[in-house]
Amino acid sequence: MGWIGVVLMSLLGKLKALLPLLKFGKFGGTLISMLVSIGGYALFFPIRIAVGLVLMIFIHEMGHVLAAKQRGLPVSAPAFIPFLGALITMKKQPSDAETEAFIALGGPLLGTVGAFACYCLGIWWHNPILLAIAYIGFFINLFNLLPIHPLDGGRIVIAVTRWLWVAGLVFGLVLIIYLKSLLLVFIYILFVLELWSHLRRGKRRRKEKDVYMQANVERSRFEQSGIWIPGEAHRRSLPYRQYCTVETQEHFAEVEFPGIGTILRFICPGEVTGAELVSTSSPSPHHPDVRMVIRVKMIQDPVGGLQSDDEYYRVPAKIRWLYGIAYFGLALFLVFMMIQLSRSGLLVPGQVS
Repeated sequence: MGWIGVVLMSLLGKLKALLPLLKFGKFGGTLISMLVSIGGYALFFPIRIAVGLVLMIFIHEMGHVLAAKQRGLPVSAPAFIPFLGALITMKKQPSDAETEAFIALGGPLLGTVGAFACYCLGIWWHNPILLAIAYIGFFINLFNLLPIHPLDGGRIVIAVTRWLWVAGLVFGLVLIIYLKSLLLVFIYILFVLELWSHLRRGKRRRKEKDVYMQANVERSRFEQSGIWIPGEAHRRSLPYRQYCTVETQEHFAEVEFPGIGTILRFICPGEVTGAELVSTSSPSPHHPDVRMVIRVKMIQDPVGGLQSDDEYYRVPAKIRWLYGIAYFGLALFLVFMMIQLSRSGLLVPGQVS
């Protein structure tokens, strides 16, 4: 069913051109993917349960969005994948384990609040549909608390202790046997492979690479400054600077040409260690600007997978205790609520359908 969802979302991607016409704005993709997910779940569950399930996932994902924005990290709107859940993409990765754990905790925390609110309404109105949706919400958030990367729990526990990943290996295997979930098998295998690579690799090295960029400079800037346009094969080192904007928390780099000023500005995903003019194309009738090819030496941190830098996981003891209490407290509350609902007799299959 999950792979069917992936196919549906790939077909949905072809409809992106319609979003401006529909004027759904930034959340157009979220709205359409939510409707597709509801339709997918409605093939197997009552429509009200399908709507409630998608809303529980939406509240969970918005918890991640709000937490990321609170830490100044830009993120995308949630995108739903039928039978697999939903996800958000981050335009900038967390700089330390505590930030990663904070963003990961936001999802199950707000998701639990949403499920509990649904539970209270179900008790108040004696509505078994709302109670069933609340039970689903509790389960979704408890499942995500498994200490398995890349689930939320696997990201939260890095602010407590990475030894909890070992517990994730054990609990994950037990749940696979009990639930017989192919999705969990897939996640578990990814976690094992990542963990094995993490242990073998040790400290991940930062790699330096050359990035070639073109700067288009107006000819008049050279003429006004009284500086000759460099020859085609002329090479020289160029001064540069890096900075971070307060508003967006994005890192930029600027390359300058002596006497001219800034000729190149770009978003910098790493640390610039040098800039060099490689070649220059003089103005022509077809290209009135001076085209300069700049080689930027850049050190980038490895992206994706488990971080191996010990400094990344350095969290003060007080913060570790706070995250530990929050993590285990939330997990115990979810287990308690699921047991309460199961024993209450309020979840009657005949009424729910």
